[in-house]
Amino acid sequence: MKNKTVKMVLAVVVLGVCCGAYAGVKTYVAHQEQKESEEDSEESTTVFTASTDNIKSLDFMVDDTETTFEKDDDSWVKKDETDFPVNQTTLDSAASAIASVDSDRVLEDVDDLSEYGLDSPSNTIKIVTKSDEEDGDDITTTLYVGDENSSTSQYYVRKDDDEKTVYLIDSSCVEPFTKSLNDYAQMEDFPAISNTDTITKISVDGDNSYELSKDEDTSTWSVKGSEDEEKADSATVSSLVSSFGSMAYSSLADYKCDDKSKYGLDKPYVTITVDYQEEVADDDTDKDTQDDTTASGEAADEDASSVEENSDDAEQDTESDESVSETTDETSEAEDTDGEEAEDETSENSDSASDNEDSSEEETKIADKQLTILVGNETDDSSRYVMVNDSNEVYTMSTDTLSALTDKSEEDFWDMTVSYVSLNSLGSLKVNYQGSDYKVNVSRETSTDDDGNDTETVTYKLNGSDLDETTFTTFYNKLINMTAQKRLTDKYEPDGDAELTATFTEEDGDTQEVAYYSYDTNYYAAVVDNKVYLVNKMNVKELFTAFESVVGTEEDSSDKTDSDEATTDDTKSDSTDMPGESIEESDDSTEE
Repeated sequence: MKNKTVKMVLAVVVLGVCCGAYAGVKTYVAHQEQKESEEDSEESTTVFTASTDNIKSLDFMVDDTETTFEKDDDSWVKKDETDFPVNQTTLDSAASAIASVDSDRVLEDVDDLSEYGLDSPSNTIKIVTKSDEEDGDDITTTLYVGDENSSTSQYYVRKDDDEKTVYLIDSSCVEPFTKSLNDYAQMEDFPAISNTDTITKISVDGDNSYELSKDEDTSTWSVKGSEDEEKADSATVSSLVSSFGSMAYSSLADYKCDDKSKYGLDKPYVTITVDYQEEVADDDTDKDTQDDTTASGEAADEDASSVEENSDDAEQDTESDESVSETTDETSEAEDTDGEEAEDETSENSDSASDNEDSSEEETKIADKQLTILVGNETDDSSRYVMVNDSNEVYTMSTDTLSALTDKSEEDFWDMTVSYVSLNSLGSLKVNYQGSDYKVNVSRETSTDDDGNDTETVTYKLNGSDLDETTFTTFYNKLINMTAQKRLTDKYEPDGDAELTATFTEEDGDTQEVAYYSYDTNYYAAVVDNKVYLVNKMNVKELFTAFESVVGTEEDSSDKTDSDEATTDDTKSDSTDMPGESIEESDDSTEE
């Protein structure tokens, strides 16, 4: 028993020693790894370095094709295609990224380049730089790009003919050379309309064609499609019009399109045309100014020639007769004076020309412009190809941007105001409600006070009896501001009689009638001429309630005392402006 206990104690001691030794070794290894890592991070190897000003050309693979961009003076050009619109910023950034390449890890004596993707490089970047020597040859450095190390987001590269050394470099040195060709092209800005208030017409020609037109006198919009032209909803059109001030391209698809069918632009999905106006320089004024400037310059030249001729004559007189020096001096002084006057006159002419140039820069005129957008096929990134005006460049544009135009029809722009007649032009209103007829007459009288100020007094009578103005205008506001949720395009046959029919007669004799029929559990059908609007049932019920208040406030004017009438008149005079202003404001907002 005693021997077993001793053995067990020894075993525990040995186990403890082993565990301690293991922990020590593990700590030592971790410490060494950390030390080596710190040493690696502190030391870096320069793979390539050069001044960006000395880089003459960059040659690398673009869309599986070897492509060379070279410097022409201070600008980048595409070597085999000088009309390619190089994006100078993009190429400058690529040159800056490759001008200083360092590696924090170098693998030497590499036997198998395939382990790093360098047996078949994904890209080959050739950098041509100027020699440091004045008459020295250009220096070409080649970097072969292999696989990306996913854990460090770095790339394996080798340099020139050295196949034994592999460098791990930062991805920022490689990624500027991984774009498609169009990414190196300079995109044009979309010709956005700076002042959208000048837009007068928008035409959309496609599956759902429609045209929006602006009345320049009233600033109201109308819409026309397959049906007759109708008044358009001002808020809907305003939202669409404003979008032309912020439209933008997504990307460049083709900088020199020679085949529109590749993008579906030979037979566009939609053609959008916008008529607008723009302030431009007055070319006629510029021409007149240029003529004036030329004439002033010719006059100055003639004056200068005259001065030179006078000076030559003075020299000849001095050589032929030295005895008349005093006369010559006087002549010379006179000529100097003439020369100064000529110079002053020339200076004045020059200043005049400068003034004319300044004035010509300020003179502009309003020119009619047209923007045409061809919309083609869809792309893979929720965009469509577009071509604008006469440009041969093809761009992509977001479908969300285009849908505001392309996914609409004339019905989306219809004005949903059921029946609007301004109170200011109302002469009378006939209402048939639940089989009973009522008529409201409107009277207006203008009086002038001692100061010459005019005051209009408006009175309302219901079936010949005085009507409270506030009660009537509350109902009338609901009547003329009634808006529908949608319109029926199919033929509508009412089921039963109208619950309320209102007939407006304006002071100029024009009439308009609206009839409200029960349609279903959610809507009333409001019929105006040949248009049928579906209106929220609760809104119509509120209209009926408001009219019942009008009917319930009939008063017999014979029952009023003189003092009551005076008080009522004063009240009406004060209150006329308030309801009237409310309706007029509604009028303005509707027309807008």
